[in-house]
Amino acid sequence: MNKPSLQYTSIKKAAYDAVQYIDQRRQGLIKSLRTPWSKYNHVSMDGIEWNTIHTIAGMSGSGKTAIINQLETELFKLNPDEDFAVLSFNFEMLARQLVSRKLSNELDMTTRQLHSGIEGYNLYDAQFYKVLAAQKEFNKLPIWYVEMPGTVEMIKNTIQKFINEDFNKERGIVIMLDHTILVRGKQGEQERMVLVELMIMANSLKKQHKVAFVFLSQLNREIESVDRVMEPSQQFPKKKDLFGGDSVFMFSDLVMVSMNPEQLGMDSYGPKSWPTGGALFWHFIKVREGQPCIAKMKNELKYNRVVDYEATEPAYQLTIKENDN
Repeated sequence: MNKPSLQYTSIKKAAYDAVQYIDQRRQGLIKSLRTPWSKYNHVSMDGIEWNTIHTIAGMSGSGKTAIINQLETELFKLNPDEDFAVLSFNFEMLARQLVSRKLSNELDMTTRQLHSGIEGYNLYDAQFYKVLAAQKEFNKLPIWYVEMPGTVEMIKNTIQKFINEDFNKERGIVIMLDHTILVRGKQGEQERMVLVELMIMANSLKKQHKVAFVFLSQLNREIESVDRVMEPSQQFPKKKDLFGGDSVFMFSDLVMVSMNPEQLGMDSYGPKSWPTGGALFWHFIKVREGQPCIAKMKNELKYNRVVDYEATEPAYQLTIKENDN
């Protein structure tokens, strides 16, 4: 009777694969998916590399949903020669709400303006025609939504089914999940154990298929405490501030925390008293193939987007100390 075992490979095979990958990258045959943000591309491997896991975390109001929603659409604009699709698990919001936010971004209109039944806002015919034109462009995008929460096993099965049913087996799939804490656990399981299962599942699939994962995650409430808000040296997020930080750090290739200091009443941010007006601060606290750093971004969340604050402004270098974890 054969006993269960794990597959192994020789260093000869691994070295061959590594050199082939290097060669195809240098020739431009394999590329990362460029994002809308030059700083994100610079810090990462020129964007979202296939077979990787990116985690974007933050408090409510820090722009997480806007970031992933903007990324979802603009990946196609910025990578027209790449053949890929997006499978988006949006457990928090309805798909139509996400599309309304995309329209807000595209048309420079707030969602209150778009939903013109609200008193004091009117959507004129000319504006509505622009909405219809944008809808036609959205119809061309290979994006699919999963709106009902499920267990880790159900998510895995859905991804496998999506890959197996795809007519083009060579096409890459970007898998997005809007809030990891909304994944349904089995009865009696703790939330953190469900998150561990989710990350293990993603790590397994990224080794089997041409996929990339983008997860959204929450921060613990402790970062909002008065003591930390009032002490500049404690205002930056740390690994311990992430919900399920150990598993997120273990499996993610890149972890970025979006901070909105104005939301917490801060006029200045951090030990160097950076001005907060109209700004978000993206803390890249884990970069598997690079150095942790902080990027200042422009807050345009009223139009459901984030943009580079100044394309020429370098990211702030950040050294993570052992006691910061």
